[in-house]
Amino acid sequence: MRIKTYFESSGIPATGLFPTIRIRNVEDGGNVVASGTMSEVGDGFYRYDFGDYDITKDYCILCDAISLSGVERYKFLATGAYGAPINTLNALNNNIDDKTLLLRRILTNKLILNDGKNANWILSDDDNSELLTWNVSDKLDGGIIQRPNQVSGRTKGE
Repeated sequence: MRIKTYFESSGIPATGLFPTIRIRNVEDGGNVVASGTMSEVGDGFYRYDFGDYDITKDYCILCDAISLSGVERYKFLATGAYGAPINTLNALNNNIDDKTLLLRRILTNKLILNDGKNANWILSDDDNSELLTWNVSDKLDGGIIQRPNQVSGRTKGE
């Protein structure tokens, strides 16, 4: 996986930096990359090639511009919470029939957004049981509240 970030100083793209990167495994807090060196792309952009990236794991990433100060010095990001669903669905196996079946289930089964913000985005399996759920909130991390009789989503086969 290629990790990219942007640094600026006083609103101007910061070039000529030698930023470092630290990557931690979210599950156990362990350092995966203790002090990697980022490469300059240009116009304030920098990258790091994370060769040990594992799609089933979640990571916290901290990029440190070192020579900048204040809010301009650090950039942070985290990979999404996809590890558990990928493992649950066994999506990494090499069987093309299983992958095709999974893709069909994701694209054609019922998908509903319920009120609230915990496990409120629900993808149903072929038998209408829950296949996957996600936590979806508004931009202020509040619960989703929809208008009466206006549930968001799609029915099976749409």
